[in-house]
Amino acid sequence: MKFVQRHYPMQGSRAFETTSMPVVTTFRYSCSANSATGTTVGPYFLKGSMILGFQGKVTTAFTSGGAATLTAGFTGLSQLSSAVALTSIDAVGDIIGPAVTNVCIPCVLAADDSFDFLVATTKMTAGNMDFHVLHVPPANGTADSTFKLFSAT
Repeated sequence: MKFVQRHYPMQGSRAFETTSMPVVTTFRYSCSANSATGTTVGPYFLKGSMILGFQGKVTTAFTSGGAATLTAGFTGLSQLSSAVALTSIDAVGDIIGPAVTNVCIPCVLAADDSFDFLVATTKMTAGNMDFHVLHVPPANGTADSTFKLFSAT
């Protein structure tokens, strides 16, 4: 017998039964004393995940030996922030998110994809940012006879 994990977002109500709920995955990007420019691979998200968006909040100001830029997001989807200059993330509390000119949000991952950090121009010498990715993981089950049925006529 296969069990489907069910979630009830509204406590005590079966009206909102689902097999997958939105999740916020949080992680920290630290670029203290980067050895070089380039791409740092962050956490992976599973094929079929629906990415609703992301934001990064500076917790330690970013510095570098020159005019470095940081781009963050899913390179496989082109769902990225704009290339952010250090002057835009040099204070605690500064926030970045996806650029509106990139792929539409929400989007579904066609393959497992990592959240990447791309540093360009020159290496960074300090800085931390907490990222929060809002996503719906792939459903862990299928609808059965206990789920509501809707049919078009």
